[in-house]
Amino acid sequence: MTPWNEARAARRTDLMTTVLLAALALVLVFVAAAWTRDWPLFSLSPPGGGVADVSEAQREDLHRTFFTIWASLLLAAPALALLPLAARAGWAARLWRITWTASLLVFAVHFWWAVVELFGNDWSRVLNTPRVSAPRLDTVFAVWWCVDVALAWTVRPDQLWVRLQRAGVHLLAFVLFFMGAAREGELPLSRALGWGFAAVVAAGLIAWGLGLRRRATVR
Repeated sequence: MTPWNEARAARRTDLMTTVLLAALALVLVFVAAAWTRDWPLFSLSPPGGGVADVSEAQREDLHRTFFTIWASLLLAAPALALLPLAARAGWAARLWRITWTASLLVFAVHFWWAVVELFGNDWSRVLNTPRVSAPRLDTVFAVWWCVDVALAWTVRPDQLWVRLQRAGVHLLAFVLFFMGAAREGELPLSRALGWGFAAVVAAGLIAWGLGLRRRATVR
């Protein structure tokens, strides 16, 4: 098999792994939402109190919305941790692309469930609800994320403009995921996931720094 055919085969394998990983995460999320649909885990009123903006009949949709963003966060954590290593390690690059793409697929379901199912595709509600701290920035981030994933599967990653925009979207992902979970999370579990997310990303940066130091010592 030629190197070109080997690369194509590896890409197909990675794509299948990505889809299966995202599908597994979504199955678990939907099962969890159905199992807990009668549990008052999340408030039907927006942060700060006031009139409920979600009906009791939408509780399962509310759970799906929260659980999908948690699943997306859990998949994004290894992606952000692996990005610094991806430039020098082929296995890290492949695993980064798989987890980064799977996280986006799950995030897309979260985005749909929040906007269409929970808020009835009423953007006036989406843009003005205190449940979403930065809806316009979230939307820009979602589009940018889609662009970066498309580039990850089609464009060589060693081009400077690709690396710069990728660093930017990953930094934004870290800020939005961390702030949304650790700082604004409604439940202790959400805040714990946020801090765990930060710890995983920090571990990736530490591993990358140690690798640089080791290479410098060898030289």
